[in-house]
Amino acid sequence: MFVICCDSIEKVKKFAAELGTPFPVLSDPDRVAASNFGVDRAFGLSRRHTFFFGPEGKLREIDKNVKVKSHGKDVAIKLEKLGFPKK
Repeated sequence: MFVICCDSIEKVKKFAAELGTPFPVLSDPDRVAASNFGVDRAFGLSRRHTFFFGPEGKLREIDKNVKVKSHGKDVAIKLEKLGFPKK
């Protein structure tokens, strides 16, 4: 699991440190990844989507209705439904 943010490397490092994320938080200030994943939009904002890839590298599902408050729980439920093992 990883997160891609369109903020600068410095902001992303601070964000990850403050949250103590157990996964990488990547910086995409040039918005290349956001554009390639189709989440970039005008005025410097990006849509919040979650992309679920299988171990074979294939895209399995996209969650386009991310709810910030319940996202961690929502991802855990989705991973279980997709057959990913619990850790």
